[in-house]
Amino acid sequence: MKREDLSIRRAVFYLLVLLSGFAYACDDDETDDMLESEIEFTNVELSGENEVPTVATSGSGSLTATYDRSTRILTYNFSWTLGSADDNTVGIHFHGPALATENAPVVIPIENHTDSHTGSMTGTTRELTPTEEEQLLDGRWYLNIHSSTYPNGELRGQLLRGEN
Repeated sequence: MKREDLSIRRAVFYLLVLLSGFAYACDDDETDDMLESEIEFTNVELSGENEVPTVATSGSGSLTATYDRSTRILTYNFSWTLGSADDNTVGIHFHGPALATENAPVVIPIENHTDSHTGSMTGTTRELTPTEEEQLLDGRWYLNIHSSTYPNGELRGQLLRGEN
């Protein structure tokens, strides 16, 4: 009888260890991400210090955006002021894939922006591809505002989840 009791206890112990391993393996942050239908990018600072290489400008701006996983569309709202009132905005784009220390090509141009030294815009992107979605959610996209003084970019902000 004692032998059967010991065998049952041992089997229960191994079963609990096995179930604990499954529970640990299933606790994955990516699973949590899949449950989020909207991803927020808030308080993204646009500055010359974020450019690669850094540019000397007193200009600044900020960006807030929401990515909808179900539509794969990014909704954005940003404002900016270039470092000189005599300067013009010559281009605004989302770039990627790149870390904050890297540059990347244009992924999505933002059309119909003012050519003034200051402005604000609200809009949506086209539907992102699965690869673009992955890059965006990995923090490898940035917004870049190009000026006549800094045609390669005067103000840049990396899109990172949550508050920046």
